[in-house]
Amino acid sequence: MARIGVLLMAYGTPRSLEEVEAYYTHIRGGRPPSPEQVEALRERYCRIGGRSPLLEITMREAQALEARLARLSLGHSFCVRVGMRHAPPFIEEAVAGLLAEGVERLIALAMAPHFSRMSVGAYHAAVRRALVAHGAAIPVVEIGGWGAHPLFVMAMAERLKEALEDLPEGETIVIFTAHSLPARLREEGDPYEVELLDSARRVARMLGWKRWRFAYQSISATGEPWLGPDLREVLEGIAQGREARHVVICPIGFVADHLEILYDLDVEAREAAQGWGLTFRRTRSLNDDPLLIECLAALVTEAVAAG
Repeated sequence: MARIGVLLMAYGTPRSLEEVEAYYTHIRGGRPPSPEQVEALRERYCRIGGRSPLLEITMREAQALEARLARLSLGHSFCVRVGMRHAPPFIEEAVAGLLAEGVERLIALAMAPHFSRMSVGAYHAAVRRALVAHGAAIPVVEIGGWGAHPLFVMAMAERLKEALEDLPEGETIVIFTAHSLPARLREEGDPYEVELLDSARRVARMLGWKRWRFAYQSISATGEPWLGPDLREVLEGIAQGREARHVVICPIGFVADHLEILYDLDVEAREAAQGWGLTFRRTRSLNDDPLLIECLAALVTEAVAAG
């Protein structure tokens, strides 16, 4: 019986307002942000209650996945751990812990369903660096984009159906969203945008819903163009064109509640939509929903079966 490590990876979040500066510095590759930048980020966390629940949610996902894998009787034992890219427990720490527990193989799974070399690719690179640092030559399966997996599509469709239940179709537009990335990725052939649009189409098709748009959110001010259209521009266009009275946001690029959901959507986007006379609703995040856990278990099972 092989002992297999499964590493669930996410972006990370400060555990308190006191950790915001260190977290921001890590995101910037060690370059300290200005006091104004730190205060602006702290203010965003204050608006959502002082902290993000991302770490706790990812921990619950890991616990549920480990329990589900144990019930599948696959002939292996599984050890599921959490590693964050920019905050404790870091990916490097999680890899070290899995090695200390004697895993013979490793499955790396980012909690981001759509692959980009700048996001999921960076998680996988961190895993490889950690293994090299420990001199560990164990087999590793890096799971890439899984936004087209039938169970993920089904889970997102269920959330969207719930949000649309009491809204008139002719007066409602669905906007699928994801975190924007630098626009140069489009020219470089990165699959991120293609995978996102494919997921959105699959979810809309499953529900038979035709009135939808796609927009990017959480665009950073880095001095270079980022993927668009921006969500606020799409909301304004819908309002000015009187295309709908209701908008339902389905953040298909995310699986868990965190700052980009609880602030960028629930605060900023909601205020913008309401300012333009639109009613605003967001689909509930999957978090540790049983159907998402089934999807993750299927991804792990498929990786094991592929050797």
